[in-house]
Amino acid sequence: MITIFGLKLTYEAAVFFALFLASELIGVSKFKSNSVVQIFLKVVDLLRPLRSEDDKIKRIKDSIK
Repeated sequence: MITIFGLKLTYEAAVFFALFLASELIGVSKFKSNSVVQIFLKVVDLLRPLRSEDDKIKRIKDSIK
């Protein structure tokens, strides 16, 4: 537990609050176009052709029918 100005917070709540503030600051700053989320989304889009989970699920559904 962390006590800040007489308020007791758990470490998880403090980290969540800090990450929330960081995400809000990134949203209104010039770093918005270089945010971690956009980098992650670009990586996911690049890996999409290599994914085969959808094909496996479709084969399983067809075998059940």
